[in-house]
Amino acid sequence: MWPYARATLKEAVTSPVTWGICLMGVFFGWFAATLAILALVDVAEESRELIGSTSQLFGALLAIGLLGRTLDEDSDSGFTLATDACAPGPGGRILGRWLGATIAGTAASVLIAAVVTASGAAQADSSLYLLYTSILSISLVAAWATLLASRWNGAAAGLLTILLWLLGHLPWGREPFLGGSFTWAGESLRAWLPGPRALEGWLGGLGYTSAAVAGLLLLALAFVRPAEPRA
Repeated sequence: MWPYARATLKEAVTSPVTWGICLMGVFFGWFAATLAILALVDVAEESRELIGSTSQLFGALLAIGLLGRTLDEDSDSGFTLATDACAPGPGGRILGRWLGATIAGTAASVLIAAVVTASGAAQADSSLYLLYTSILSISLVAAWATLLASRWNGAAAGLLTILLWLLGHLPWGREPFLGGSFTWAGESLRAWLPGPRALEGWLGGLGYTSAAVAGLLLLALAFVRPAEPRA
C-alpha cells in the first residue's frame, strides 16, 4: 500500500496539472473572497465559507483526477500484473492510491486556502477548521472515486464522482430534499454523499464520514480484481 501512496504523491507533485489546479483554485478563491466584501453579511464568515468551499472543490478535483489517471495507468501496466500477484494484492494497490490522492487533495485544499487568506483579499481567521473539513470531504470523495474506478475506467468514474459531489451539496434532510418525515433518510444520504461537512458537531460528523469512507473502501476491496494481461 505505502509504495503506491508514495508513487501517487510523487505523481501529484511532479505533474504540472496539479500546480495548474492550485493556481486556478487560488484565483477563484481570491475572486470570490474579494466579491464577498460587497455582500451585506458578516464578511469574515462569508469569506471563510467561500474560501473553504472553493479550496475543497479544487482539492477534490485533484484527488479525482489523480485516482482516475493512476488507476487507469495501473490497468495498462505490466508491473501491476506482478504486484497484484503478491501481498497485499490489488486491495493494497487501490488503498494506496486512495491514501495518496487523499493526502494530495487535502494538501492542495489547505494550500489554496492559506494563499488566498494570506493575500489579504479575505477577512477570515487562520484556524485549523479548513484542515479538518478538507480531510473529511476529500477522503470521502476519493473513496467514491476509488470505488467507481475499480469498476469502470477513470474518465467515467471521474464524471460520476463529480456528479455525486454536486448532489452532495444539496440540502438533504431539509424540505424539499427528503425533509419532514424523511429527515432521517436525507441526513443518512448526506452522510454518504461527498460534499461539505458540517462544522457544528464535528465529532459526530467525523464518525459519520469515517463510517462512510470505510464502507466505500470495503466495497471497493470487494469489487477489485487482480490485473489481467491484455490480449
